Amino acid sequence: MKNNYEFHRFAVSVNRKIGNAVQRNFIKRKMRELFRLNQDLITKKYDLWIVAKRRFNRKETKEVERLFLHSLKKINNFNGFKNK
Repeated sequence: MKNNYEFHRFAVSVNRKIGNAVQRNFIKRKMRELFRLNQDLITKKYDLWIVAKRRFNRKETKEVERLFLHSLKKINNFNGFKNK
């Protein structure tokens, strides 16, 4: 969602069902770091909220990074809802 601030806002939610606190915090740290390193891919200012649906381990980090970057690029090209 677009915001009126001069910066992006970013949040990560991880449900307790996904694992113990160590696993949930790993996911949150990894997602925040991915956003921090790649936030310049988004030209307009947005509020972003990531909801983790399943856990991932260190071996799957590259795949998660690829999906995250793809999502950021799609957000940048988003022009609003189009009525058909």
